[in-house]
Amino acid sequence: MASTAGKTKDNIKGRRNKQNDNLVNYGILAIMLLIIFILGGGVYDIIMSPSATIQNSNGVYVSIHPYLGDQTINESIVSMILFACGIVGLYLVNKGSIVLYDKSKSNLYIVLGIGLTLASLAGAYIIIAMKA
Repeated sequence: MASTAGKTKDNIKGRRNKQNDNLVNYGILAIMLLIIFILGGGVYDIIMSPSATIQNSNGVYVSIHPYLGDQTINESIVSMILFACGIVGLYLVNKGSIVLYDKSKSNLYIVLGIGLTLASLAGAYIIIAMKA
């Protein structure tokens, strides 16, 4: 007759590892969101409380501040979205390089990842070019 004494320990141990993995994944996600918030200028937005738009010399309201040292809330939000797209793109490239069983899925991940990363870099370059 088989003993069931060891099976409950294995199930509890397996469950704990799955819970730890979920906590680690949520921790990584929280750290990535914090990094995106800091890089996008969230701390500047909290401290300085800039407006969403400014009025230029022609009297037109614009969302991008003309000086490199200042930014608007809209500019911060756009830069945070661009940083998030870049990080997701790099994650997709990494995931596409790990997938071994499905070549078309791997190629799709890599192409989407490269596209998102390049779009993120191009958007950041355009914002900086508009400020100068």
